[in-house]
Amino acid sequence: MPLSLRLALRFVFSPKQGSFSSYASWLAIGGLAIGIAALMLTASIIHGFQQVISDKLSSFEGQGRVQHILGNSIDLTDPTLDSLIQRSSNTIVPFVRGVCMVRSGSKAEGVLVEGVQSLPKSISNHDFEHIHEGEIVMGRGLASGLNIKIGDRVFIQVFSSGHSFSNTPRIRPMVVKDIFYSGLQEYDKTLAYTNLKDARDLFGLKTDAATGLIVNGTELSPFITEMNYPYYFETWRDRHALLFEWITLQRWPAYIMFGLIALVGIINLLAAITMIILEKSGQIGILMAQGTPIPALKRIFMFQGGFIGFMGGIIGGLLSTVIIVLQFKFEILSIPAEIYFMDQIPFSFDFSAFGIILTLVFFFSILASWWPTKTLTKMNPATLLRYE
Repeated sequence: MPLSLRLALRFVFSPKQGSFSSYASWLAIGGLAIGIAALMLTASIIHGFQQVISDKLSSFEGQGRVQHILGNSIDLTDPTLDSLIQRSSNTIVPFVRGVCMVRSGSKAEGVLVEGVQSLPKSISNHDFEHIHEGEIVMGRGLASGLNIKIGDRVFIQVFSSGHSFSNTPRIRPMVVKDIFYSGLQEYDKTLAYTNLKDARDLFGLKTDAATGLIVNGTELSPFITEMNYPYYFETWRDRHALLFEWITLQRWPAYIMFGLIALVGIINLLAAITMIILEKSGQIGILMAQGTPIPALKRIFMFQGGFIGFMGGIIGGLLSTVIIVLQFKFEILSIPAEIYFMDQIPFSFDFSAFGIILTLVFFFSILASWWPTKTLTKMNPATLLRYE
C-alpha cells in the first residue's frame, strides 16, 4: 500500500482516542451521506412519479392511436390501414369512442364511452378482462356522482351519431360490471368502457368501422412516417405533452434544492481537510524534513478526501435504498390521490441518476480536498517543528 494512502487511512481511523482528524472525517462522511441520500431520494421520486403517470396513461391510451383527422369513423378495410396492420408486429385493435349521457334514477352525467375488445391492464379485474354485451365499466368519480354501485342498472343515451342533437335519442340499458379507480380524475370522472359491439350499435357504426385503432408495441415508426391524410397517428405522450413538460420543469428546481444539501456536505469536507492539515502540521513538518515531496503530501489529503466522498456515497446510497425498499413493502409515505394521481409516494430506482450523483460527488470530494493542500507549498519544516 502506498505511503500516502496508508497515512490517509490512518488519519481517518486514528487509533488515538478523541483524535480530531478522525472525528472531523466521520462528521464530514455523515454530512455528505445525508446530502447524497436526499439527492438520490429526490431523483427516485421524480423518476417514480413519471413512471407511474406514464404507465397509467399508456395503459388507457395505448402506445398510440390512429384516427381520422376530421374526427370521422375509419374504414377498417381501407387498403392503406390494412397494409400497415399486416406489416406491423404491434398489437392493433379497433375502438369506438363517443360522448353520451348516463342516467341513474333522477341523476344524469355526461360521459365519454369507449367500446373496446378488452379492458386496459391497469383497471382490468383478475376475474374478467373482457366486457360482455349489455355491461359497462365506469370510473369511481363518475359512479360516486351518480350514486352507482356494481350491479346497478343505468341507461346510456346517445342523441345522434353525428354532431346534430335534433334527432331522436337512442337509449340503451346497461348493467354496471365494475368500477375502476386510476387516480387520474380525467378518466375516473368522465370515462366508461363498454363492449365493442354495443358501442358500434350506440353510435350507429358498421361492423367494419371504428373511431380509430389502438396500437401497443415498440415499432411505432411506420405509423409516424407512413400515415397519410385523412388519417393521423398520435402517441399517448403527444396527447399529454403539457403534463410531461410540467414534470420536466419541476425536476430541475427539486434537483437544485436538494443538491444544495449535498453541496453543504462538500463544504464540510473542505473545512475538515483544512482543519486536519492544521492539526497534523507537526507530522507534516517531520515528513518534509525527511525529504517527502510536496506532491506526495498533497496526495495524503486528496486520498483522505476521496475516501470521505466514497464512504459518504456508499452510506448515502444504502440509506436511500433502505428508505425506498421500506416504502415499496409497507407504503409508509402517503399523499392525496386527488392531487398527485396516486395515493403513495412513488419511488423508483433511477440507476443512471444514481451513477451520475456518485461520480460527481467523488469528483468534487477530491477537488474539495485538493484546494486546502495548496497551503502545503507555503509551509516551512523549520517553522512547523519549532515547538515539537
